Formats: sequence, structure tokens, C-alpha cells
Amino acid sequence: MKPVGGLIEDLDPAGLASRIGLRRGDRIVAVNGHAIHDVLDYGFYIREAGVILEVCDNATGEIRKIELNKDEDDDLGIRFSEATFDGLRRCQNRCLFCFVDQMPPGMRPTLYAKDDDYRHSFWHGNFITLTNLSEEDFQRLLLLRLSPLYISVQATDAEVRQRLLRHRRAGEIMERLRRLAEARIQVHTQIVCCPGLNDGVVLEKSLADLWSLGYGLASVAVVPVGLTSHREGLFPLRPFTADEAETVVHQVGAWQARALAERGESVFFAADEFYLLAGLPFPPAEVYEDFAQLENGVGLCRLFWEDWQEAAERSGGAVEGNSLSGESLPGRDSQGGESSSEGRTFIITGLSGQRFLDNLLTDARERYDIKSKTGGIRLVGVPNKFFGPTVTVAGLLTARDVIDSLRSLGDPPRKGDRVLLPSVMFRAEGDVTLDDETAEAIAEALGGVTVEVIDTDGGALFAALFPEEKQRGRR
Repeated sequence: MKPVGGLIEDLDPAGLASRIGLRRGDRIVAVNGHAIHDVLDYGFYIREAGVILEVCDNATGEIRKIELNKDEDDDLGIRFSEATFDGLRRCQNRCLFCFVDQMPPGMRPTLYAKDDDYRHSFWHGNFITLTNLSEEDFQRLLLLRLSPLYISVQATDAEVRQRLLRHRRAGEIMERLRRLAEARIQVHTQIVCCPGLNDGVVLEKSLADLWSLGYGLASVAVVPVGLTSHREGLFPLRPFTADEAETVVHQVGAWQARALAERGESVFFAADEFYLLAGLPFPPAEVYEDFAQLENGVGLCRLFWEDWQEAAERSGGAVEGNSLSGESLPGRDSQGGESSSEGRTFIITGLSGQRFLDNLLTDARERYDIKSKTGGIRLVGVPNKFFGPTVTVAGLLTARDVIDSLRSLGDPPRKGDRVLLPSVMFRAEGDVTLDDETAEAIAEALGGVTVEVIDTDGGALFAALFPEEKQRGRR
């Protein structure tokens, strides 16, 4: 069995650990009698002036004790091989709406991993459910005072949450959230909203219960359930209608107004997808405050718009370069335009992003003195055949769907054209898409066009479309 504790990968040659004889490959299993499960434990217990380390020799399994005295703030100069010593805490739920369960077979193993580890919630903002924590785990969380945490609530009604998560401890959510608030641990929360299950009166109760946490509640994001076409044998769910999306926006907006009036903070947010589906305008940037739930699709469109406008205004409002004339407006060209000029730029996005970028580019054409030269800007909203038509975000596009959509255009891209791909299509492990293709492979499949991967923010898109303006802004 793998010993509990942190495996030493490297040491500072001048550090205290080297001076007391620790070596690469040693494993620290306890500090002052406390077993350590991760770097959080290690950092918490090592702060004492008097320290007793229990160190396991990885080759022999022999455990020796080392006593040392140091200043409380002294670091030992150790780098561990991994941040969690006891492995990743996996999800124990069987959620009715789990996106991982809706993944097609045959993809890389990391895409099927169900992370529900409170340490990664603290480090990376991953949402957790708190159902896989024993009382000992929970006490440790309170002792370390890990704040903020990101909690998937779904519903505060015990019966509804148990039905949604299919876990016997799911109904304990409010009791645990109150204990976190009492320990002065703030929580960012999300509600994955499923029509007919946890919207309407159930959602209203959830928002009210969360508000009762006081300043322990940092934010609430209400996001629509994500559904793919790979739901064989799963619980029957459906997407929101436009009218239902509008109801959610107004419901969340009422709580946001109350929070602003009583606390001076927005706290409650509806995901961008609800606004897009309902055809409603996004709130002003100041409503989103510090954009705390961007990773949850809350405020992305507003921030993108603000970044674009800022970049355009820095340019002086006179943008020269690629055409933004009416003949090359998105939506029209995505169906196959008539332009045959060289040097065109194709912007790739999902269908929900297409609606938003259509408005942005139209506004830019009308607001700024945009002068046509050669080429054109063409916005291509790519239907998601891999996951199904209800998945419309750019972050879940595959290389194959992008390639097929571009090839099907009446005047597809060719050598001399540029294709701009959103960075959210690519995963950190190898810079590959969900179907394991690189940007270079996409360029080759399209006949050698220039493919550029750009950050998904308005300033980056503006700079990619109008590089002359980027240089002008620097001067």
C-alpha cells in the first residue's frame, strides 16, 4: 500500500531540509504527530517553532523521526511531487444531469474523471457537492479554514437535492453551508437548473435559503443544464424554452436587486446562456462586480463586449483593415457568401456565441468609422454534431465539426485566408481539442490556411482582426 504522506521531489540545496539530511525520494508522513494528506496539511502544521517530522525512507519503508527548532515562518525548502498525497477525491453522486455521463465513448480518460475534491475547490475554483466528506474530513476543512470554496448546491430542499444528486447525504447541504459560514468560510455557489425539477418555487426557496447565509455567501450562479445527444438510458431531461429562460432571468434579477439594496453587492447572477436564449440584454459591467463566476459562463459576454469596446476606443474609433461591411456580416456569410476576395478572416464560434458576436460586429460597424480595404470578416457559428444540437458553446466544439462546417460553406476558406479559433476549444494537456486534434492539424485539413488560436476576450479578437490598431494603441 502506498504510504500516506508527501513524496519529496526536490529540495533547495541551501534549505533547512537539506541541512537536516532529507533526500529526494523520502516521504514525510506526519508533522508533530499529525498525518499529512496534502500540502495544505504540511503548510499548516509546519508553522510551529518546534517540529517533529516523521519521514519514511521510500526504499526501505523505515520511518525515522527528526526534531528541529526553527522560526515559525521558516520554510524547509521542499518541493513535493504532487499537491495531494492521498489521491484525488472522486465524486460519489449519480446526478440526473451529470455531463460526464453524457460523454460519448472512446475519448481520453481525463474527460471521464469526476472530481469532487474540496482541495481543488480551494485551489482552482472547482465546484464540489460536499457529499463525499466524512465528519473528520469536514472538521479538517473547518480547521484549515479554506476560503473561498465553490459549492454545487442545485437545490436547498433536502428531498429535491437527494433526488437530483442521488446520494443519501445530499439533503444535508444547508446544515453544512451554515457550518462553513459560522467558520467564516465564504462560498461561491451554483445551481444547475433543470426545467421541471429545481426551477420555479424550488429555485425560489434555494435562493432564499442561500441568502440566509449572510456574508458567508459570496455569490450564486444559476446556470442551465447542459444536455448532449448521448443520453441513452439516462433520466429524461429537456432544455429551457425562451419563455422559461426569461422567467429565470427575472427571478434571479429580483434577488439581485434585493442584495444590492440590502448589502450593496449583486451576489445573484444568471448565466449568459439564459440571456441569449431569452433574447434579453446583458446587465451593465458594474453589476458583475469582480466577475467571480466567469468560469461558469456568468458575465463572459459582458466582459468580452467591454474589452472589445475598450480596444476600439483606444484605436481612436477609426478602424482600417478587414471589411466589416454589410455584405460580410455574420449570419449571412456563415451560410455561404459571394465574396471571392483573398485575405478573408473566418471567426469560429458556437451557435450561442454567434448570436452575441453578430451583435458586437454590427455595433462596431455602426459605431466606428470602419473603412473597407480588401478581404472580409466572416463569422461562422458551428453546429455541434459531436454532442448534439442543444450544446451551443464554443468551448465544446470539436476539430471535426469546425472542419466540416468550413468545408460546407459556399465559399470555404482557402490558402491566404485566416481562421481564428477560440482558445477554449483546446485543453491544456497537449493543446488539443476534445477529439484530440491540434490547430496545426486543422490547418492542414483545410488546405494550409492560416489558423490562429486566440484568447476568448474582446481585446484579443479586436487585435487579431485589426493588428494595425494594436500597434497604434501601443504608440
